[in-house]
Amino acid sequence: MESLSEKELLSYSISTLAWVGDAVFELLIRSRLAKRFLSPSGKLHRIATSFVSAKGQAILLDALDDDQSELTLSEQEINLLRRARNFHCHSMPRDIDLHDYRRATAFEALIGWLWLNGQRERVDELVSFALRQSSIAEAIDLYPENLDNYGE
Repeated sequence: MESLSEKELLSYSISTLAWVGDAVFELLIRSRLAKRFLSPSGKLHRIATSFVSAKGQAILLDALDDDQSELTLSEQEINLLRRARNFHCHSMPRDIDLHDYRRATAFEALIGWLWLNGQRERVDELVSFALRQSSIAEAIDLYPENLDNYGE
């Protein structure tokens, strides 16, 4: 797929960037889980939903957006996150905290923007960093080698 220029991406809505970012992020999570565990798809799906949810993505954004973080976001990335957090969606799923939903949308929009811009390595860098820093990845031991291949 041909990358879009930053100028072209400025015309994209936050909701479109988030829509793309959500799909990209879900594929990255599913790929990592499939490589890490030999569990049936139902179990992998239940694990994936802890990441691919508004609450999970809000936690991952917090890891990226931490002032104390060793990872530095570019000025463009910071501006996009600010713009996306302030985006007012006309519909929102029930039973989701508005603050979490906006942070999740910002996370997805950043992933979508980078992906469409052809910055695949940066997407992987940000997702890997956020997962390493997050409590949700730690809770399922996504990285340590001490689990058996069934995630138990």
